[in-house]
Amino acid sequence: MARLFQTAIAASGHEVDLVSHFRSWDGSGDEVRQRRLRDIGLNIASRLVRTYMSAGHKPELWFTYHAYHKAPDWIGPYVCAALQIPYVVAEASFAPKQNDGPWRMGHEQCRSGLRAADAIISLNRQDDPCLRATLSPCCELLELKPFMSLDGVSTAVADREMVAGKWGVPLSGPWLVCVAMMREGDKLDSFTQLARTLGSLRDERWYLIIVGDGSCRARVTQMFEPIGSRVTMTGLLDRDSIYTILRSSDVYVWPAVNEAYGMALLEAQACGLPVVAAATGGVPQIVEHRRTGLLSAQSDLDMLSRHIRELLRDPLSSRRMGSRAETKCRSQHDVLQVGHELDNLFTRLRHHQ
Repeated sequence: MARLFQTAIAASGHEVDLVSHFRSWDGSGDEVRQRRLRDIGLNIASRLVRTYMSAGHKPELWFTYHAYHKAPDWIGPYVCAALQIPYVVAEASFAPKQNDGPWRMGHEQCRSGLRAADAIISLNRQDDPCLRATLSPCCELLELKPFMSLDGVSTAVADREMVAGKWGVPLSGPWLVCVAMMREGDKLDSFTQLARTLGSLRDERWYLIIVGDGSCRARVTQMFEPIGSRVTMTGLLDRDSIYTILRSSDVYVWPAVNEAYGMALLEAQACGLPVVAAATGGVPQIVEHRRTGLLSAQSDLDMLSRHIRELLRDPLSSRRMGSRAETKCRSQHDVLQVGHELDNLFTRLRHHQ
């Protein structure tokens, strides 16, 4: 998503300069490490300010992606205050419950940065209530829908025979598909729920293609062993291969445990697939229930199973949903449209300076 923001900004005629590769993330709640990261970040910020001032020019604005208590922005607020330029943050999140937690330092810096922001860009409506309570009155909250580049999707074509021959998927019967990393936490929980759900659907005709890999691959493989002859795991694939598989499949399935919004769900719909998932996080911003897919409550495996069965038994309805999904992606989730919205935001900020 960070790269997509760069693409969107550049597409609207602005130059994007990545000024630092500094990573402020601390996953363990180590206060000593957090202080060291703070000092490194502030030193980088100070050097940047000196560089810009000596050069006699400064950026149009500062853009930070995904600041939160475990990865606060130690550079942007300092640079913006010194140079008097707008400070913009995309996909920030603020969790009041972290006030007294092991990331107190990052939490407080996140609060301070949000208070100093001129604009916050939100892609997940669940983040908005806590953000609104933190922002200054003059800060603009711009709500965008999750977006993607449609270039690769536009050139992808279905090639069911090639996919079947390469991966050993039978041509007969509907193809279910999902694309996800196999790692601990919510992804592994989603795979666990998917295996249980499909285990209850062995009376239906279907084959599942799983695209992805990760540290938990052996555990995921074991989960699907009871239905293994109907499951194909491709491992990691390039984007073109993923789009070809999506174009060739029939239904995208994913339990979406604690999913922020699900870029893979968006890509599936852009390839003309209906989505069966849980209505968690920002998923309903992407999947429109009964129009572009079917949504259930999180961890309601009975409903997830019923929804998959419904589309397996009604392929005409499934194809209609997929067609509407592709149309919706092109009209509402294109990176070029987001570029125009960001350009308008930047123009408003310049006028307020």
